[in-house]
This record gives sequence, C-alpha cells and structure tokens, in this order.
Amino acid sequence: MSTFKLLTAELWHRKMNVNLSLLALVAAATLFVASPTLLRGYQQESEQRLAAMQQETERELEALQAKAKDDLANLDKRTKRIMRDLGFNLRIVHANTDLGQLYANFVSFDMPEVYVQKLADSPEITKIVHLVASLKQMIELEGKPRLLVGLAPEATQSHMEGKAPMGLVVKPGTVYLGQIAAEGHKVGEKIEILGKEFELAHILPAHGRADEDIAVFLDLKDAQDLLDKPGKISEILALGCKCKTVERVEEIMAELELVLPDTKVTEASLQADAREKQRNLVTRHHEQSMADYEANREKIVEQEEKQRDQVMDLLSGVTSVVTPLIILVCAIWVGMLTWSNVRERRAEIGLLRAIGKRSGSIAALFLGKAVLLGLAGGVVGCLLGYGFARWLATGVFEVAVENFTPSALASVCAILGTPLIAAMASYLPTLAAVNQDPAVVLSGDQ
Repeated sequence: MSTFKLLTAELWHRKMNVNLSLLALVAAATLFVASPTLLRGYQQESEQRLAAMQQETERELEALQAKAKDDLANLDKRTKRIMRDLGFNLRIVHANTDLGQLYANFVSFDMPEVYVQKLADSPEITKIVHLVASLKQMIELEGKPRLLVGLAPEATQSHMEGKAPMGLVVKPGTVYLGQIAAEGHKVGEKIEILGKEFELAHILPAHGRADEDIAVFLDLKDAQDLLDKPGKISEILALGCKCKTVERVEEIMAELELVLPDTKVTEASLQADAREKQRNLVTRHHEQSMADYEANREKIVEQEEKQRDQVMDLLSGVTSVVTPLIILVCAIWVGMLTWSNVRERRAEIGLLRAIGKRSGSIAALFLGKAVLLGLAGGVVGCLLGYGFARWLATGVFEVAVENFTPSALASVCAILGTPLIAAMASYLPTLAAVNQDPAVVLSGDQ
C-alpha cells in the first residue's frame, strides 16, 4: 500500500486524534489572524475618530469664536453707549486756567474757538474723540445764579472712524434747562436770558451735578452773542481715552502739546476708569470663555486618547504575548497528540519496517499528516479569524466596517505557517517512530 493511501486511511480511522489536532491548529491560526487584524482596524478607527473630533473641535471653536466676536462687538457697542451716556470725561482748557477756580466757580481762561477744529483736523490726535467746544459763565437768571453753557455741534475728525455724536445738540434760538433751573417753567414757553428770548425746548432730568442741574444750555453762537465773546470758548469737552495704561492723561497731553501746546487737560477719572474696566471685563470674559472651551475640548480629546492607548495596549499585549503563548500551547498539544499516535501505532510501524518500508516513508506518514492538518487548520483558521475579528471589532470596539480590511500577509502567513508549526510539533514524535527497532517491537519486549 502506498504512503498516500496509508495517510488517508490514518486520517479516516483515527478521527478523534485528527479532530483534536485540527482543533488546536484552527485555534492557533484563528488567533494569529484575528489579533493583528483587530489591532489594525481599531487603530485606524481610533485615528479617524480623533481626527474627526479634532476637526469638529476646530469647527465648533471657529463658530464659537465668530459668535463670541459678534456678541462681543454688540456688547461693546452697548457698553460704549452706556459709558458714553455717563458724559464727557475730559476737559481741555487753556494752560493759564486756574483749576481751583474752574472746579469751584466754572471760571476758565478763554481760548479761540478754532482750537477745536484744529484738534479735529490733526491726525496726531488719536486718543480722544467727540470734540465739543463749550463756553461757560455764571449768570443771574430770574434773580438766581445759573450756569450758562454754550455748546457747539461735535467737530468731525476726518482721520478717525465715524461715531455717533454724543452730548446735547441745542438748536439756535432754543434753550435746554437743567432740573433746578427749569423750576416754574414748561417746555414750549419763552424765557428771557440776558435780555433775549429763547424757546424752552427741553428740560433735563436731575443728575445731582451743579454743572447740569443749574445749567442753561444754548447754542454756542447764541451764548457767544449774549456774553459778548465772539469766537471764544472756555473749554473743549472730549471723550477718551483708548489708552491701555494708567498714564492716560500723560499720553493725551503728549498729543496735545504737538497741536495745542498752550492747553492742558483734566480728567473725570471715575468715568474713565469705569469705561476702561468695563471694556477690559468684556474682553476678559470673552477670553476666559474661549480658554474654558478649549480646555474642555482638550480634556475630552485627552480622555479619548487615553482610552485608545489603553485598548491599544491591551490588543498589543494580546498580539505580542498571548497569541504566541497560545500558539505554543497548541503546538505542544499537537506534539502530544502525535506522540500518542506514535505509541498507538508501534506495532503498525514495526510491521511496516519489517516488510521493507524505509525511514522516509515512516516519517512521511506522520509529517504528511501534520502538514495536511496544518494546511486545513490554516485555511479554516484564517476564515474564522477574520470573521471573529470583524464581529469583535464592530460589535465591541465599534469599528466601522470600512476600517476593517483583511491582511493578505496575515492570510499567507497563517496558511503557510500552520503546516510548518504542525510539522515542527510532530518532529520529535516522528523521530521516535523512525528510530524504533522493528524486531524489538514485534517481539513484544517493549
């Protein structure tokens, strides 16, 4: 009988041994294919997931920044309006003005009216806006002390961004009265001021300030005519500044000296500080919101990366440690089954040697069986490995199907490597079978 027929008869006759050997080889091939396939699929999925998360974070951050920028701009506009409603915070007066007299009695050294337009036309002036010429003087009105205030329309600064005018705009021939100055008067009636009649156009609400509550507001030209001060003003009211330092007045004075060296500036510091603090508060709130969002997203990405690294370490450990260990166990199992098969067939081996079968033929029976079982186990294990890896990847690790790609190299290694491992595991038992003495075996001494 040929070696091939003996081999097929062996496979058919000893089914238990064959099935156990095949099971071990299939398990080894399955794990060999499944582990790296699952590792590669999860790695691709996690990288895509992190990249998508990063892109989503960038998109959300850009959208949030755009929204925050719009909100900040709107809030800044509202803040500017609120701060603007607090009134002018700068008073530019002649250098000869006694500030004590200015604060106590509203007395200042007069300046030419052209000063205000000179400031407005000077590109060097960048830290103050809303320039308004004003003429002030205490007068008697109906036997009571009142502050006459002449106001010119706001001067246009062509080199600056256009802004809505602030302050009062009094039309010629009309008068605005502060709350105290308006006692006993109604809007629409005529009021005589220094011998000239004016129509009461508006009564201002109480502000708790002498320069407003007892004030009589006129158009600047009307005030100059009444006080016989043509082309003269007492001060220039302004709003500022856009400085980011505490030396605001010094910075403004540095600009004024370039244009109007014979002037000086006083500041209502509470208003200026409130305006600057409000702007800084809005800016810090925006920056903090952006920082909190970025920190939160970075924390989420960090957690995702940590989880990915943990799973990758687990799968890498399975691939590099557990898989070789199980393959070794399966190889030992195949070797033990082959050794058992050799012992069961001692008499058969002795008989084959007695009738002239050479050692090569005897070795071919056992190694051929191992190679055939290894080849079958490699093919079946390859298919089962991919199936198991795909189920585990999509069902447990949530890997997208498109990221699950079988490896041709792993398939070739499994199909060719399993027969090799089976043959190596069967080598020692085969060597023992070849070295048996047929005379001893057949005599029954062993």
